[in-house]
Amino acid sequence: MPTIAPRLVTGLFLAACLFTAASAEDRDDVLFNQVHLQASAEQDVDNDLLEVSLAVEVQGKEPARVAAQLNETMDWALKQARAKSNMEVQTQSYQTYPVYRDQIVVAWRASQQLLLKSRAVTELTVLAGELQERLQIKRMHFSVSPEARRRVENDLIGEAMEAFKQRVSTVREHMDESEYRIVNLDINTGQPSPVMRQERVMAMSARDAAAPAVESGTSRVSVTVSGSVQFY
Repeated sequence: MPTIAPRLVTGLFLAACLFTAASAEDRDDVLFNQVHLQASAEQDVDNDLLEVSLAVEVQGKEPARVAAQLNETMDWALKQARAKSNMEVQTQSYQTYPVYRDQIVVAWRASQQLLLKSRAVTELTVLAGELQERLQIKRMHFSVSPEARRRVENDLIGEAMEAFKQRVSTVREHMDESEYRIVNLDINTGQPSPVMRQERVMAMSARDAAAPAVESGTSRVSVTVSGSVQFY
């Protein structure tokens, strides 16, 4: 078995000690005169994406017939929606459950939801009105599309960074040390918060069905920059 010369062992031990001492010195240096700062920038952005949630509900005594009627209605709605351009179509939440009376099953009820998304707001609202012939609108929601949000966030990152540097300069004016370095930096884009008031959508009968009146409103997009700065 090979052995390590004593001189080599001593050299390795000395190098390890020097590295440990240097690392401890670096850690102490980093922890000295640190200040945590935060700055943000925000902008109200027009909502350009509309989401409409509709549902079909069927009740009857025979579960097979209830399911068949629900499927037929949803197939009709999907055909109407897929015929439109620039429309994201998704079915959701299929449920079937019994209806009891005096602990006896007297009927079966089934429901399924349909979610539609589009930046073509007018086209989607007209479609929603047409689908009310056989479905009910449960919810309408406006938001900022991912593409528009990214564009605004990129601009706000620059503004937030400038605001952060301005705060660093303000703090430096009141410090004895004139030099600084950024120890760490975090950029948080968060989620857009709606500014407009949400309205409850009432179900309509087939003969009263029409395109619902909507107002897109705006959402507030914000970017926050936070980090630790060391003055030395």
